[in-house]
Amino acid sequence: MRRNAKIIQINGFRGLITALFIVTCLAAGFIGFPGFVAMSIWNRFAGINVPQINLFQGILLWAIVALIYFIASKQSVVVSFATPKELNEEELKTLMDRVKMQSQARIINKMILKNLEESEKISQDASDNEVNKETKL
Repeated sequence: MRRNAKIIQINGFRGLITALFIVTCLAAGFIGFPGFVAMSIWNRFAGINVPQINLFQGILLWAIVALIYFIASKQSVVVSFATPKELNEEELKTLMDRVKMQSQARIINKMILKNLEESEKISQDASDNEVNKETKL
């Protein structure tokens, strides 16, 4: 877990309205407005034989342009697709040993907890018996 993680807390109806306002403004600023600009540019510079587009199609055009930019940029990409490497024999053996060790530790922990519960039950029964003997005397 990250040490400097930020926690957002929404309190009550006013906080919910504020959060919805922020999300709406972000969507308008990063999706709606660039989509409107893309639609306007397309409709202004499109030829006579090219159909005009609406706002939804402008948003799709903006998404295509943004994706092409992110794919074509030489900087590191936040999202990447790769096939995982297969484990070699030594790594697989080490992994299996760790799995066996963890399963054995889990079994031992269960046994210890069961014995503790039984010993507590026995001590409780013994103390109950002593209390019963004292009350009979």
